[in-house]
Amino acid sequence: MKVTTAVIFASGFGSRMLPVTAAVQKDLLPILDRPCIDYIVEDCLKAGIRNFIFTIRPGSHDLQDYYVGNPVLESHLRRYHKDKALAELHKIHQQATFNFVEQTADAGYGTAVPLIVAIPHLPKDSAVLVSSGDELIWREDGGSNMADLVKVFQDSGAEGAITGLEQPQDMLHKYGVLEIEQKDGHEYLDGFVEKPESGQEPSNLANVSKYIMTPTLLSYVLEVKPDPKSQEYYVTDAVRDAAKQHKVAVSRAKGEYLDCGSVKGWLHANLVVAKSRPELNID
Repeated sequence: MKVTTAVIFASGFGSRMLPVTAAVQKDLLPILDRPCIDYIVEDCLKAGIRNFIFTIRPGSHDLQDYYVGNPVLESHLRRYHKDKALAELHKIHQQATFNFVEQTADAGYGTAVPLIVAIPHLPKDSAVLVSSGDELIWREDGGSNMADLVKVFQDSGAEGAITGLEQPQDMLHKYGVLEIEQKDGHEYLDGFVEKPESGQEPSNLANVSKYIMTPTLLSYVLEVKPDPKSQEYYVTDAVRDAAKQHKVAVSRAKGEYLDCGSVKGWLHANLVVAKSRPELNID
């Protein structure tokens, strides 16, 4: 099954990054001279994705300005003959089809909700790539973990796929950790252990919120129930339940996980990426 569409979550209010996120959407906070979310879009493009659906908060227009265009800005650039800058913007706008779906306040809360909101707008009988908008995996080799995820999905013939990233044992307590089983030369998801205590980790693979879902897996997302304690709807609950009945392949990612949803994580991401730019002279 082909994967031509990506759903990227960009509907959060960025409460960990206030007050700046009262004015700037967290997914658009810069990593150097590009928004965080654009690194995720770039990785999807490398995987052959040409159709993007962003879930956004009501009234937001920042992503549209970046990926579709801002007429006022473009008029200014034309007026002052800033042709190079205008060409760079048009290159962004023309690289794929970008669509936006609002996630209303009454839709619920949790990682499954943006996907539930997007499902009615997805192409029928097709698999989709799913990612958060403020978490990326930085690869210095220029490779694509999204492309690797698509390949594992297609080679395995599974009903879905998930990215796992190896982490040191003393860091695994911060993540949902994948339980895996091997069969016919592939690794498959057997479940999750959320934030395991030391010595209780089922593997060294952390969930980093990158999935491929067929309509079969998406049906589990539509049926997910709120967590009894938090009342949040978790996409991992749907993936875990689906993995009990269907094959969900595991793709081992390469690179460094960067969480841009906190001040510390955002600063670290900038420093990591800056080291790849010799002109910045970052040691």
